[in-house]
Amino acid sequence: MRIDAGLASAVLDDVCRRARSSGGVAIAPTAAIHSLPIRLQTQFAVDNNISAASFQRFRLFLGPQSGLASPLALREELGKAAAEEHTRATSNGDGAYLVSPRAALEAAIWDLRSRKQWVERTVRGPDGREVTACRPFEGQASASVPHNSAVRDVHVCFGLDKGGLVSSCKAVLSCTNQVNPTSRGNSLLYGIFPCQKDDREALTRMADVNVPDLDALRTGGLDVGGVRRAVRLILIGDYAFMTSWVGHKVAISRMPCLWCTALRRRTQGNGLLVDTWGNMQDGSLARGVTRTRGHFERMAEASADCDNSKPAAPLPLDEHFSIEGRPLLSMDPTHISPMPLHLTLGITGALLRLGIEAIYIHHGATTASAYATNLSLALRFAVVVTPKPYFGGAFEGRQCQLIARRMSAVVELLAS
Repeated sequence: MRIDAGLASAVLDDVCRRARSSGGVAIAPTAAIHSLPIRLQTQFAVDNNISAASFQRFRLFLGPQSGLASPLALREELGKAAAEEHTRATSNGDGAYLVSPRAALEAAIWDLRSRKQWVERTVRGPDGREVTACRPFEGQASASVPHNSAVRDVHVCFGLDKGGLVSSCKAVLSCTNQVNPTSRGNSLLYGIFPCQKDDREALTRMADVNVPDLDALRTGGLDVGGVRRAVRLILIGDYAFMTSWVGHKVAISRMPCLWCTALRRRTQGNGLLVDTWGNMQDGSLARGVTRTRGHFERMAEASADCDNSKPAAPLPLDEHFSIEGRPLLSMDPTHISPMPLHLTLGITGALLRLGIEAIYIHHGATTASAYATNLSLALRFAVVVTPKPYFGGAFEGRQCQLIARRMSAVVELLAS
């Protein structure tokens, strides 16, 4: 049969070891059992890209006592799995996608609950305290209006993943009510669309498929243990995808943040705008005005037929806030989940002052003064940075990055 028994045993031992250490669903036996169910055998073959011929060779080599299914039985089981509602897929000519993402998510939720891996997620109110969700969900008319925080809900992430052997764009769903929700094994492949380049037309075709299903989830909710819950839809993915999805003009725009209106930097000609809408270079003191769902909806209506750059009388910056294309998905900006661009500048003086304020609030002025003195000494001698007078008495960009790389000195001081 040209199969090395030692190699086959080593491969199976390695698969079992990985299954035991992953803490997730084992697709190979992790304990002594008579044989794997045929559904798990099918899943094992598909997940490990094992052809029917190779699987048959292992079956014949191990003998009848192995309990491995025949190729015909595997094909029949694979057909049954493909016909189930939560795995059924179809195509519209542009790509393939799940027929019922609701059924797929509910099946994943049922699996999490059956394995005791369901994790309740809470949200925090304006005062920073966790909001107890105890009210039932009775449906809602508008998909874009966030439900009340006291309503019991499910947190669902939606995003795109690009790449692969064939240039394609994959729509991905995941339920965050679990540990490690964004790992590949805990994600659902919602759809796959071929793409040769990033363009608005391709994204629009994808939105024509995805958005109606996502809106139906937000208005109808999901079944969790026989009780209907609301869906808190969270937009995830890389920055380029999220900006395109909400009609934003990416990082080169004058207001690059998806959460607020802070401008990229102060220039000779935008002083009045910076004073009104904030400056991202000021870190936590940027003073940017929080974006609103209503503004996204107004821009969607204003640019329904064309982008803002094409009309004869384009809107000014303080009206479009860099939302210059039609948003493909209407949602609350607080449900967009990128890292705030303010933090990518490094550890700025504003964030360091925030630590001093925390010490002042919890321990008083004397302790805060001592901490500020020790912090300045740590920055000067441990991190080796100094404020620059020509930079307004603040840290330059490279120094901010250096503080971030040597953050342990600041953290240890704060912890003490």
